[in-house]
Amino acid sequence: MEMKNNKQKKITPKLVAGFNDYLPKDMIPRQRMFDTIRNVCELYGFVPLEGPCVEREEILTGGDPDFKKNIYSVLQFQDFKKIENAIDDGMVKDEKERIFGEGKALRFDLTIQFARLLAQYPELPRPLKRYQRGVVWRGEKPQEGRYREFTQFDVDIAGSTSMMADAEIIAIMSAVMKALGVENFVIKVNNRKVLNGLSECAGFNNEITPDVLRIIDKLDKIQWEGVQSGLKEIGLNENQVDVIKKFIEINGSNSEMLMKASELMKGAPTALVGISELQEISKNLEALGVNEALWKIDFSIARGLGYYTGPVFETEITGLPDDFPIKGSVFSGGRYDGLVEKFSNEFVPATGAAVGVDRLFAMLQKLGILSQEKTVAQAMVLNFDKTAEEYVQKITTELRSAGIKTELYLGQKKGLRDQLSFAVSSEVPFAIIAGETEMKKDIVLLKNLLTRTQEEVDKSEIVAKVRSVIS
Repeated sequence: MEMKNNKQKKITPKLVAGFNDYLPKDMIPRQRMFDTIRNVCELYGFVPLEGPCVEREEILTGGDPDFKKNIYSVLQFQDFKKIENAIDDGMVKDEKERIFGEGKALRFDLTIQFARLLAQYPELPRPLKRYQRGVVWRGEKPQEGRYREFTQFDVDIAGSTSMMADAEIIAIMSAVMKALGVENFVIKVNNRKVLNGLSECAGFNNEITPDVLRIIDKLDKIQWEGVQSGLKEIGLNENQVDVIKKFIEINGSNSEMLMKASELMKGAPTALVGISELQEISKNLEALGVNEALWKIDFSIARGLGYYTGPVFETEITGLPDDFPIKGSVFSGGRYDGLVEKFSNEFVPATGAAVGVDRLFAMLQKLGILSQEKTVAQAMVLNFDKTAEEYVQKITTELRSAGIKTELYLGQKKGLRDQLSFAVSSEVPFAIIAGETEMKKDIVLLKNLLTRTQEEVDKSEIVAKVRSVIS
């Protein structure tokens, strides 16, 4: 009789491109990174706020079709039934909105969600200083340092038109980078009003300003030759391109650059307002004690998103080798005074910035600023003698009650030597050894796995001893 093969085919365990797993050795320093950023935020008086991963599509797009191309739509079970019915009825994909009604999608950033929350909950205090950590999704082509699913950590101030708020955001950006151990970085600062005034200064139609800014924003990637070619392709003449070249080549100290820009753009009132705001920010940053070596005016910074209305910021890690595999800014943002009005009649000015956590984490690991860690435990209590099981559990509880992060060994290795080897491979700094012999003497053996030294300690003194050695 032929036997049936009931053995199921194994499914290959494999990640989807653009998504990441974070194992403990990466997640431990990653979690410390989150804690560091949160601590800086709270030092500056920011409060936590959270929203869902799924939003209505019309919220996420804000009426801007450009935002729709990279978002992930969310379909429920009943949606799939509607798809089947649509196919049966011969309906085409363009009729999706009529078929489904209200579309839903995964959020692609946290700023638009924050604007929705401000509009939906007018009872929130103004000004509101908020921080939020959240996962976002974008349908982009994955590459090193750029993912389809990633975490952002946002800081925002809503309800203030003062340039002191923008300076505060820049100050917290600087403080976060320093707290993470990054010494070589610069925060590049510009103002969209200055860029919007380019049409007045160079004499081109304001309707193509977004196209001009998108090309300027690529300066670091395509160099001036690429920018020049792109500007001519959208219809700018030689004189107009020359004005833009003079503008983005303005250099010198921050104060010198602002003075030169004022002279070049004296016939552009919109730009002059932006320059004045940058001068205010400069004065405020000095008052806040932000080192001028850590920030600079950069008139090529535009920021791609269309909701920015004033100052914009980008943080770049400096001194990287030319062949460093991860490129791009790591902490960026700007002022978005008109975004809340897409959802409300209330005018709520706002400014903020977001850390691209995954990209920054990858960069800091490659630079050796963040190292991998296998455990959070400060001590491991070995469990190799069945007669002493209750004894070692009580020791473990004492240590934990004293706030010492303690792991009790619960694996399959039965012998002392094997458990000690496991403790060493786990990179825990201390092993606590207690069997029947130690239990009868009411002692433990404390082994320092870093120095490979061992000492006998009374059980009543173990908490004090471990705490003193750890400190």
